[in-house]
Amino acid sequence: MEAPVAAYGSLIWVGQALGPRVEAITEDLIRVTEQMIPLNDVAADLAEMRAASIAENIAAVQHVLANGIDPSTVSPPAGAAAYAQRLARRGVPLTILLRAYGLGQYRILDAAIGLILAVPGPDQPARIAEVLKFAGTYLDRLNSSMGRIYEAERDRWLSSRQAARQQWIARLLDNEDVDVAAAEEVLNYRLDQPHHAAEVWSTATGTDAARALEQARQLLSAAMRTRGSELVAASGDRAMCLWFPIEEPCALHELTEQVEASGLPVRVALGPIGEGLPGFRRSARSAARAKALAISAGETAPTVVDYDAIAPFALLTDDPDELAGLVHRVLGPLAGDGTKVELLRNTLEVFLAEGASYSRTARVLDVHRNTVQYRIQQVTGRYGIAVDTDTFELRFALGICRWYRHVLTRTI
Repeated sequence: MEAPVAAYGSLIWVGQALGPRVEAITEDLIRVTEQMIPLNDVAADLAEMRAASIAENIAAVQHVLANGIDPSTVSPPAGAAAYAQRLARRGVPLTILLRAYGLGQYRILDAAIGLILAVPGPDQPARIAEVLKFAGTYLDRLNSSMGRIYEAERDRWLSSRQAARQQWIARLLDNEDVDVAAAEEVLNYRLDQPHHAAEVWSTATGTDAARALEQARQLLSAAMRTRGSELVAASGDRAMCLWFPIEEPCALHELTEQVEASGLPVRVALGPIGEGLPGFRRSARSAARAKALAISAGETAPTVVDYDAIAPFALLTDDPDELAGLVHRVLGPLAGDGTKVELLRNTLEVFLAEGASYSRTARVLDVHRNTVQYRIQQVTGRYGIAVDTDTFELRFALGICRWYRHVLTRTI
């Protein structure tokens, strides 16, 4: 049965009048979309799917108009939804999709208003206003729906992809029998090159932590002067591990200055540069050890910790009684947990590192030479520690105090 003739200018009348023009409008919109949003912006192999989506959308809006359907209740056509999901999986920005819907709205409005203007009447402005209101409601509904479909698919795809990447990275680190070629394809990262691993963790929480980690990744990538894209893997709620493909390491003091100057609430632990898959693993393990040591040291640890600089301490067995016993045997009461003894320990550690030179120690600590002399006299006189014999064990004990803070409060 034929649909009844609707009143001139009504939305139903506009929809019915658009019926014979749907094919021409569709062809014109496909052509205009190809011109305004080139195929290289969305991937050439999606051209057919995009054209089908445009055709479905034009047919859908004509159907909604012709049947008096409330535009705030409509859902996107199945083909259009599938196209949005495909774009999400390809990583094509949502704006590309929304631009296309904007073009579609313009073409439909142009045709609808043209139909109303073709038949003069006193209520033309009111009819045009009604069409404009419909178009605004319809596009808002469609954009919201397509946006949700796109974002949901993007989140699902990224989660699935990230899970697959994490699994491959875990295999590379823990499994001797791993398909390296397949891992490289999934990760888009070559393993037959030098790797410099870094553990990065944030002291912030929530979205602030995520933002800080991303900014830190960008900072490190620029500072490392990599010869390709880095590989990133989450290593906790507020932490990540990165591998940088580089030949030479960035100077530690330069990297430290950049991280501290950024003001980001992050800490960094670096592993040594390693070659190939064995180096990939070794650098990551070493960076993890350096991170554990930095966390153990607490706020006294540097912002950026280099494994090569603290390897002897990072390799220590974390037996609290064993470490505390060694420290208290060598340092005695100087191994206490107080501000004064910590100041003396720090001064003594620098003094030994500077070859027992009072003047060089004073420059490093930015204090007067007499201050250094007084502190060392306190160490030797009050605490009975000799600094003029073999100092290896003494320096070792001081290093343990600095990196393993718990030994200072452990009862022996």
